[in-house]
Amino acid sequence: MTDETTVPARHVDIRLDGVEIDGRLFAYPVLLADLAEILPGEPFAIPPSKRNRGSWIWDDAGVRAGTKDEVHAEKLAFSVDTVEREVRIEGVPFGEEFGPRGSTFPNRDFGTGYVMVHRSEPGPDQHVREVIVEQKVPRRRAAGKKQAAPAAPATPAAPTPPAVVGFADLNLKLAVVQVLMYEKGLLTPRFVVDDFVDTCEREIDLVTEGYGPIPEVLAHFAALEIPEELLAQVDEISMDGGNEIYLQVAPQWDGEDGAFDVARWDDLDRLPGLRSVTVMGGDEKTLRLIRARGIDAELL
Repeated sequence: MTDETTVPARHVDIRLDGVEIDGRLFAYPVLLADLAEILPGEPFAIPPSKRNRGSWIWDDAGVRAGTKDEVHAEKLAFSVDTVEREVRIEGVPFGEEFGPRGSTFPNRDFGTGYVMVHRSEPGPDQHVREVIVEQKVPRRRAAGKKQAAPAAPATPAAPTPPAVVGFADLNLKLAVVQVLMYEKGLLTPRFVVDDFVDTCEREIDLVTEGYGPIPEVLAHFAALEIPEELLAQVDEISMDGGNEIYLQVAPQWDGEDGAFDVARWDDLDRLPGLRSVTVMGGDEKTLRLIRARGIDAELL
C-alpha cells in the first residue's frame, strides 16, 4: 500500500496569496522548479508556441501547469476525477463554491486570478474533473499600437465597392468566412484573434474567456462585409469543430456544445455555387431542408 506521504498534491488549498499544496505555500507566480521538487516523476513538457502556452504535466499526480516562459506556472489544474484529492478554495471545499451542477467551465474572479472547475458534460453523472487556478497576467500592449497612421497622399477616387450581403444566421456566416478567409484566402485581411484583442478597449483573456464565443469577436464578424461576388466562390462548406474560424471566435472551445450550430439556413440561396454541406449539430430534418435546394448534405 502506498504511503500517503509519498503521494504529493493530495491536499490543495487555493488562496489569495498562493496555492498551498500538502502544507507548503507556493506564492504567485508559482515556479515550475518548485513544483518539480514535490511532484513525483519527470513532467511531460509541451513547449509554448506563438499562439498557445506550453504545459508541464505530471500524470501520476494529476497536475497540469500552463506556462508561457517555461519558468512560471500561470495556470494550475488539479484532477479530482482520477486522483484522490481534497481541494479547497480559501479553506472552503470547491463543491460548496461552485455547486454540483451547471456549465462545463464555471469560473470565479479571485482577485489575483480566476478559479474554475471543469465538469463532465451535463447529465445524471455530471461531476467535477478538475479544479483550476489561473493567475491574472496584465496584457502588454505594443507601444504606439493605437497611434494613428500618417495620412496617405491623395489618390484618385476608388470605384464604388461591390454590394455586400448580410446573413440571417451569424453561424452560417461564420461557416462562409471559414471558406473565403481561411481556406481560399479570398476574404482579406485574415483575422487573427491575438492581434484583434490588442486593439480592444476591454482587456480580454483568451484563455479564461475562450471556452465560448468572445462577444467582441462575434460582433466583428457580424459587422464584416462580404462582397457578393465572393459568395459565388463558396462551393463547399464543411463545418467541423477544428475549423480555424471557431478557434478565432472561441480559442479554447472544445467542440462539445452547440455554440456554432446553424439555426436558419435561409441564406443558402445567396450562395449560387454551393454544391455540398457537412452539417455540425444538425439532424435529418436539416439535411432534408438543405437537399431540397439541390445541395448535397451530410452530418458531421
